[in-house]
This record gives sequence, C-alpha cells and structure tokens, in this order.
Amino acid sequence: MAKKILFVEDEKLIREMYSQRIADEGFKVFTASTTDEAEKILKKEKIDLVLLDLLLPRESGFDYLKRINKKNDKPLIVVLTNLEGEEYRKTTKEMGAKDYLLKTDYTPSELMN
Repeated sequence: MAKKILFVEDEKLIREMYSQRIADEGFKVFTASTTDEAEKILKKEKIDLVLLDLLLPRESGFDYLKRINKKNDKPLIVVLTNLEGEEYRKTTKEMGAKDYLLKTDYTPSELMN
C-alpha cells in the first residue's frame, strides 16, 4: 500500500506542482490549502507524512504544528516553507517537526530524491 502524504500549502500552483511530483513517485497525496482542510483529512485518513507550510491563512503553520503534536497518533511532520531563518528552524524542530526545508532550495523533483 502506498504511503500517504498530506501537503498543506495555500499557494495553488506550488501545491499542484509538488503534489503531482509526489504522486509520480508512487505516494498517495492529499492536499489542503488551510489547516481546517488538513484537519478534515487527518480525521479520515491515516497519514504517514505531513509537508507543512508555515505561512498559511487563518492559522499559521506554527500554531497548527503545536496543535497536531498534541495528538496521540500524530504523523511525521516536515516543514516546507519560504520562511528563512535559523530561529524558525530551531523553533519548529523544538515543536516536533522532523525537518525544516526551504522551498527555494528544492525543486519538487529534488525533494523526492
């Protein structure tokens, strides 16, 4: 069975580019443009990995990271953002993110390698 990845990204073009590339690698991809949409998916699906943007409408990725880490059966979380700065990397890792990647450093293909 294919691993399930949830990509939480508010920018439609980026969401489509990355999700297509991830799907091409054989993963089952779910997308959400808001944390509310992400929550609905997490309630229905057993997600293996969440790729989380930090700059989201309504609720920031930081706040969502806090909230998701309170769950007993939480998925692995990797931050994928344009927000640059060592303090952000450190904060999100302390909050439970496995890794912190800058979108500007990776094309969708490079991310999957």
